[in-house]
Amino acid sequence: MGLSIPFLASSGVAISQPVSDEVEEITVIGRQEFIEKEFTARRTGSNFDSAKLMNQVPGGAVNNNGPLTGQIQYRGMFGPRINVRVDGMLIHGGGPNWMAPPLHHIPAGLMEELVVEQGIPSITTGGGIGGAVTALWKRPAYTSVSHWNFTGNTEAAFGSVDDGSSFSGVAGFVSSTQRIYGVGSFDAGDDFESADGDVAATEYQRSVYGFGYGFRRGPHEFDINLHSIETDDTGTPSLPMDIDWFDTDVWNASYKAELGSAGLKVRVYGSEIDHGMSNSLLRPTPDFSSLMLPPFIGDDKRFVDAESEEFGFKVALDWSVGNGVAVIGIEGKDAEHDATVTDPDFAAFFVNNFNKSEVESLSYFGQWSTLANERWYLEAGVRVEEISTETGAVDAFPARLVDMNSAMWPVGTPPRAVWMLRERFNAGDRSATDNNLDWVFKSRYQATDNLVIELGLAQKTRSPLYQERYLWIPLEANAGIGDGNNYVGNPGLDPEESQQIELGFDWNFVDYYFSPRIYHRKVDDYIQGVPATNMMVVAVSANANGDPTPLMFANTDAEFEGIDLTFGAQLNDKWRLEGIASQVDGDRDDISDHLYRVSPDSIRLAFYYETPNFTAKFEQVYVAEQDDISFTNTFDPLNGNNSSDPTKSHMLSNVFLTWSVNDNWILSAGAENLFDEDYVDHLTGFNRVIGSNVPRGSRMVGPGRNFFGRFQYQW
Repeated sequence: MGLSIPFLASSGVAISQPVSDEVEEITVIGRQEFIEKEFTARRTGSNFDSAKLMNQVPGGAVNNNGPLTGQIQYRGMFGPRINVRVDGMLIHGGGPNWMAPPLHHIPAGLMEELVVEQGIPSITTGGGIGGAVTALWKRPAYTSVSHWNFTGNTEAAFGSVDDGSSFSGVAGFVSSTQRIYGVGSFDAGDDFESADGDVAATEYQRSVYGFGYGFRRGPHEFDINLHSIETDDTGTPSLPMDIDWFDTDVWNASYKAELGSAGLKVRVYGSEIDHGMSNSLLRPTPDFSSLMLPPFIGDDKRFVDAESEEFGFKVALDWSVGNGVAVIGIEGKDAEHDATVTDPDFAAFFVNNFNKSEVESLSYFGQWSTLANERWYLEAGVRVEEISTETGAVDAFPARLVDMNSAMWPVGTPPRAVWMLRERFNAGDRSATDNNLDWVFKSRYQATDNLVIELGLAQKTRSPLYQERYLWIPLEANAGIGDGNNYVGNPGLDPEESQQIELGFDWNFVDYYFSPRIYHRKVDDYIQGVPATNMMVVAVSANANGDPTPLMFANTDAEFEGIDLTFGAQLNDKWRLEGIASQVDGDRDDISDHLYRVSPDSIRLAFYYETPNFTAKFEQVYVAEQDDISFTNTFDPLNGNNSSDPTKSHMLSNVFLTWSVNDNWILSAGAENLFDEDYVDHLTGFNRVIGSNVPRGSRMVGPGRNFFGRFQYQW
């Protein structure tokens, strides 16, 4: 028994079907007419980073800290506020600065589809106050015959803007009851070229390999897969360091069964991430400290070694109740994180960035949904969750200098300031427990044959990250915020609590459609950086870590409101029009200020020309000026790492061509930023690389003209 009511399949309106053999697609759940419809988006030639597909989702965007470090943004929220899963696994970002966000772990060439639950996510989807996204790996489908068949799907892609290349494939043996297969991919590229020249520290290299096995018989189905992701020498110019390496191992096992009138789903998974990052590998070494001590004299090389382990599970049981479906379940996850800062030129130097920082979560959920009659769909759900965090004692080389000779380092000296921060942190309460409550109510009403109206209400909560609570010394280890500020944590943080209301309309008139969604979200205890007031924090940040005006994580209040819009029309039997418009405002509610890194208003307009074997897409992308700037995060004349200047509007022209040569071959080609527009992407953060064509502290420019080609062979 499935968990969905028949008409709840997906969204957006595909008036006519494009070339049948899609490489992958985005499915947006939420435009729920009383018939099955689908919103799809083709991957472009440069989309080696799966997160970039979010640009083709209403309300969606991407925070690009680097070529493989895209964080999903949805309706102004990003990072840990989005519930991002890979094949059902809740993977948080790798490393303390999220250099490997969740979708880093699944290359675009190996991704079957990206499922976006538009609007308010259902309780069964999981937590996340900002939205829910699931990426699914490619795998061979079962056949209808008992003997083994050899099947596969391979592709090669090339891009001119960074001399990039991508090779990926899935191949294996399948029957009607079993499948065993292997996957592999390799992505690599040089620094990308902008209209002003090459942009430093934007090269990348990633390889992925793994295998999977599936078995089904009668009402039972079992799957297990293992993947290794290795990333080397990859730039993150909006962050203070680049990726030296990521060695990641991920395993995932699932079982589902139909037990009479009930359905059971079980999933267990885990990951181990080993991560090294450097500020001298792909960029000139900075000199950010004025201290006359061995680790700080001359340039300031730094290296961070980070490790994390995660284990999670989810069990859900569903059964029919009247005209609807009831679901109950339990979900949990345990994680441990460590990170140590060192100086390659001075072996004695170290800082325990995080020491055995643990996060344990356990939640119970229930949901009921029903097609009450031919016009009404109702859904209600509740989730209660307990999240416990704790961390070990910390230490640092400057504090040990005081331990060895207290008289030599009196109050007012930098080592004494570090010592005082260490002592205060270690003596304080380094554990916390949050009890969170989420609830959701959604209704859909078939008002006319052409109109569906949806109303949604919800409360969603988010507990602080371990970085937000336990960052004891001012550093840029903040899950990839990318604002150029040092941060210090706050063990006393409360969870965020979001109340949301949403109203949607779906008009469908066969040859054209129009679907706006209006939403408003108020977030109490919104976690945001505010100016640090502890003089020891300010002293250490200014003298040792290059930022005289650090921020401290604190509970504030915030509001988000906006509108998403999709529209389209079938112009004739070969031409159709599709469009997406997104607008969101994010503001502090406790003071007069805007929130940081909220996506600008945008419109994507595409004309499609389609025949049975050929599709051409001509796309115009307009991005408005963004002058709603967070002065708390960016108005900082003493910090050369950022800027409060607004970003100008820009327009990009793209062309995508796809030929379905036969049942086996698909060829794609095209051009992105066809006219080589010189523009700034508001969501890329600020350049931290000295000597780049982009000045340090300025927002990153966008890639220039990119010609690409992609060849897919499947059998």
